[in-house]
Amino acid sequence: MTAFFIFLLFVLNIFTIFAIIVLYLRQNRLSMLEKDQKAVIGEMEQLLSGYLMEMKEDNETLVKAIKNSVAMNPEHGQKGQEHGSIKETKEEKQEKKNKTFC
Repeated sequence: MTAFFIFLLFVLNIFTIFAIIVLYLRQNRLSMLEKDQKAVIGEMEQLLSGYLMEMKEDNETLVKAIKNSVAMNPEHGQKGQEHGSIKETKEEKQEKKNKTFC
């Protein structure tokens, strides 16, 4: 009977050691996945910040180009406004004519 208990004790010890090894490996995999995810998140943040910086630079060059074009041709902006108001008055005249005919 004692031999049976000793055999059972060894089997349970082997099973326990095996379970500890399996749990340890799972824990290591989980920690490695967390590290990989943190690295991926860091890379994504760097990419997005770089993209935002490029967009900011492009926007600044666009604003400078627009300011330079307005500064070079100040009449262009006024002509565009006058041209728009002329179109509006022509459209209003046509609407009035259409109303009178109807």
